[in-house]
Amino acid sequence: MSNLIVLGSGTALPDAERENSGYVWQSAAGLVLLDCGGSPYRRMLKYGLDPRQLRAIFISHNHPDHLMGLPSLLLHLWLAQHNGELLVFGNSRTIATAEAVVQAADLGIHAIKPQFQTLDDAGGKVELPFDLGATLTTAPTYHSRPTLALRIDQTGQGSLVYGADSGPCAALVELSDHAHTLIHECTVSTPFDTHSTPEQAATTAQNAGVQRLILTHYSPINTAPEAEVLARVATIFKGEVLIAYDGAVFALDAG
Repeated sequence: MSNLIVLGSGTALPDAERENSGYVWQSAAGLVLLDCGGSPYRRMLKYGLDPRQLRAIFISHNHPDHLMGLPSLLLHLWLAQHNGELLVFGNSRTIATAEAVVQAADLGIHAIKPQFQTLDDAGGKVELPFDLGATLTTAPTYHSRPTLALRIDQTGQGSLVYGADSGPCAALVELSDHAHTLIHECTVSTPFDTHSTPEQAATTAQNAGVQRLILTHYSPINTAPEAEVLARVATIFKGEVLIAYDGAVFALDAG
């Protein structure tokens, strides 16, 4: 069993339907949180997950809508009697910010103490201190600050690429090569340097040869209506296209 559960499919400006960025990779090895915006503990409960099974948190970059849920999550996990074994990993600037934010929250003994792991800013294979039953690989994206995308390759299950925030980017195409599922932002309707339009997300997916494209990071201001987005993507990408929404569960089937 391996699933992707959407906790938050919105942008820095959430709305009533879409929280800040957060996704859970669920496997037999436990839960891994992909970005930590909004209120991830409450969202996990709302969507039927046990936060005490959380083993690691990948933070793609240090924009607040991807990171600022971390201090409250550490408090909530402590109150819920999580076993305290938790890894937080990301690039150097992201981990420096995460550590500073947690310190500034002044939680004292009232929070679990995660292990922070700094990844190579240039991307590469991720060496974790425990086995998640998968190979993890990162690559830098094209964004307004250093950002890493993450690929998860599982034996007997579909590979998943979390593209994080990015404009068009050759490194993301390479990372996504023949992946089963690519979750890619679709923030803007017209080109904007460090985010993606429907056509740009579709081009990345098509060039990478992925089977399924999940569009996310929806803005209440800048993203085109869903029907228009799907129509624009369909002119370029010939695989399956889905739109992420909070609470959605996507099975990562073999492929």
